[in-house]
Amino acid sequence: MKIWTYRLLVAGALLAAQVSNTQASDDKSGGDGRYEGVAASETAVWVVDTRSGKVRKCTQDFADQTPKCSPLSN
Repeated sequence: MKIWTYRLLVAGALLAAQVSNTQASDDKSGGDGRYEGVAASETAVWVVDTRSGKVRKCTQDFADQTPKCSPLSN
């Protein structure tokens, strides 16, 4: 696996964890397992809200760039 692909997956996992932590106060279950990251390509990750089914796509073209994410789907 290329190192920048690994970094993208780690960034996606961290992003999903951060989103989960910021919304944990609204989630009576504490946010455990609510958000999951799914590899979409070598440079993109889908972040899935497992409760509502909403998704967002996060991309990172280069390892030294911050990932950019779309808004959650409706």
